[in-house]
Amino acid sequence: MADLSLTRKIAILTYLASNSPTLRELAKHFKTQPERMRNELMGLFTTEYDVGGHYETPVDVDIPEDLDEEVFLIDNQTDVFPALTLAEIISLLALIDDMYGSVDSATRSQLTRLRERMSAAAADAGFEDALWPAPTVNLETGVADDLVRAIDQRRLIAVDYIKMGDGLTVRTDRAVVAPVSVTTGFHPLLIAGKGTDLRTYRLDRIASVEVLDQTYTRALEKDIRAQYLDRNEFAGHAITLTVESRARWVVETIPVQSVTERDGRLIIDLTASSISWLRTLLIQIGDAVVAVEPPSVQQAIAREAQQYLAGAGH
Repeated sequence: MADLSLTRKIAILTYLASNSPTLRELAKHFKTQPERMRNELMGLFTTEYDVGGHYETPVDVDIPEDLDEEVFLIDNQTDVFPALTLAEIISLLALIDDMYGSVDSATRSQLTRLRERMSAAAADAGFEDALWPAPTVNLETGVADDLVRAIDQRRLIAVDYIKMGDGLTVRTDRAVVAPVSVTTGFHPLLIAGKGTDLRTYRLDRIASVEVLDQTYTRALEKDIRAQYLDRNEFAGHAITLTVESRARWVVETIPVQSVTERDGRLIIDLTASSISWLRTLLIQIGDAVVAVEPPSVQQAIAREAQQYLAGAGH
């Protein structure tokens, strides 16, 4: 089992090696109180070693009296900064990239710096060809920050989002929703409630966010999360659509795995994020849909349509 106190010391030393936070900021970063943080900094001096009959302290930190003054790592002779294997670096870069599009700008900036340091270290060790460029985040300015703030404070938002239609037509709709969470991944989603119903919005399709004064309840948050988990049981299904050529807009507006042409029709392989998302897509394609595979997905779509019609009173 790892020595947690030593792990904590290494984490503090690593952070101070590239940052000069105030004592208050350092305590916030390590999720503790300033006085306890001060005691932990004092604890960095307890590592001593014998040199010619006297003891040396390999770590020297300037600890201010004022909570809003900066903490400085003056010297560190321990050489205990953690080293990562190439496999660990690749795993961490993938994790960072997965979070890139779903965090606020300050967090993304920190992740970017961490990613750059890891990539540079790997390149210096001769592993540059094993890495890949950082992802491009296609978000409107302030959208992620406002969403994070609204979710933290459980406040309603007015969101303007872009919708795609036939013939590459674009329109912007506006809705007032309760933002519950944001997913990670290549196309992060806003999970929200409109009234008591689940709604999902791709972050890169959100044009603007206005945080409102109204709040929503924990009960609504819990219910929307439960609805998303129920719907998300379908997520990740591989779908093959056969459509008429006039539905080419599909491959030009949503991410697909592959597309081939056969007998004047398009064979599209894609991954469905949810049954409701697939249902909406098929409605948009309309009578240009020729076939949907596999059969289990056809059955799921049929059940979804029956539930929708029953709820609409038909």
